[in-house]
Amino acid sequence: MSVLVTTLRTLLAQADAHFEAGRLANARGAYELLLERSQDRSDRPMEVISRAQLASVQIRRRELAAAADELAVASRLLDPGHLEAYGRYRRVLARLAVAEGEQQNMLRELRDYLLWAEDVGLWPEAVDACSLLAWHGPTDERLEWLERGIETAIHGEVHSALGALCTHLATGLDEQGSLEDALEAYQQAYTWFQREGGDRQRVGAAWAVGAAACRAEDWPLARQRLEEAVEASEHAPGCSDLLPLALADLAQVNEASGDVIEARRLLIRALEVGAGHDLSALWPDRWRAMLDYAKRLDL
Repeated sequence: MSVLVTTLRTLLAQADAHFEAGRLANARGAYELLLERSQDRSDRPMEVISRAQLASVQIRRRELAAAADELAVASRLLDPGHLEAYGRYRRVLARLAVAEGEQQNMLRELRDYLLWAEDVGLWPEAVDACSLLAWHGPTDERLEWLERGIETAIHGEVHSALGALCTHLATGLDEQGSLEDALEAYQQAYTWFQREGGDRQRVGAAWAVGAAACRAEDWPLARQRLEEAVEASEHAPGCSDLLPLALADLAQVNEASGDVIEARRLLIRALEVGAGHDLSALWPDRWRAMLDYAKRLDL
């Protein structure tokens, strides 16, 4: 009778699934098993990966000294020519620098990480480095790093990252008051999430375009995307809290077209659904805006 032997790749995939889902105890156990098996088979690149990922778990749990020790052991086993293992190591080393919080060391590590990734053509890691620099570097450089991340993701065909990057860029532009540029970035995020995103990302992107288009008074675009968001949020799992937001903005579209009766109907439904989902806690600013809008419509 043949015996199925679990491969190191299978163990890594299982451990990564636990980690990505936030099951840190399970992830730790799975990476420890992977470390043991990789040592048994003298697979040094997989040992580096398992140690790096154990350090990732420790960073999440704020066990920073233990993470640094794990990475120090991994560094002695590194083969820079094995890009997968080296890439995992650099990803985690960058996150340790962020977690430790020493600004100059962090910026140096993140920039070195980016330059290395670009030099060897590991585009997912280069995009990752741009994202880390956007969120942990100087605030006045955030949009530049997001734009560089988008350019890198397009160049390297890291399409799965583009929806989130474009959304963050749009939000930043919006906060600066650059509504026209923000609307364009929201539309780019919508396009990428249609290709690569999950249900909530697609619904959220449609609503974001519609909401921005309302403020820009691009009523045809606002109606198209908000009607899409309303329909999708009624059927897609995990999106029901987005329904009242889209309904309230769609009410504005109808008011602008002169159909105040439909605007009131949509806003009443938005308030009913929002109250059922405790929108005042989930989206307090939006809830207050909806209540103010209800007063303006004499509801």
